[in-house]
Amino acid sequence: MYPWGMLELGNGITLCRDCHRRVHDEFNGRPDLTEPLGAQGGDDQDEWAYLFGILRDDAVARRIDEDEFYFLGDFMLRFFTKVQGYEELYEFVQQGKLSRIRFAHEIWRTMPQSFYENFGTKLIELNWPTSAVTKQ
Repeated sequence: MYPWGMLELGNGITLCRDCHRRVHDEFNGRPDLTEPLGAQGGDDQDEWAYLFGILRDDAVARRIDEDEFYFLGDFMLRFFTKVQGYEELYEFVQQGKLSRIRFAHEIWRTMPQSFYENFGTKLIELNWPTSAVTKQ
């Protein structure tokens, strides 16, 4: 999904070739980003959240600086923000209030921000039809 991820130091779970293939066994091409993540098979949101969670847990368990040991560059984080939303979380990273690896874990463990915005809009429309709102 993010081809330059292999060059990111913080994307640092070292896997043997067979294990790496298992992570990408269903689909290992460039996905169509107009479709939901995982729609073509392969990488999906839960998998990304899980893997970044492992890295974060490792940093916490070993009491090492998350950003120093598992550094993720701005291009990767901006890409995550483009796909998932949550610009305010990225701003926390820029302000030093949130580690980059925690940002990666948090942004992938939740649905895309647009999902919640669309869900809220639909919920309001279903419960309060426009005609009822305009009549009051």
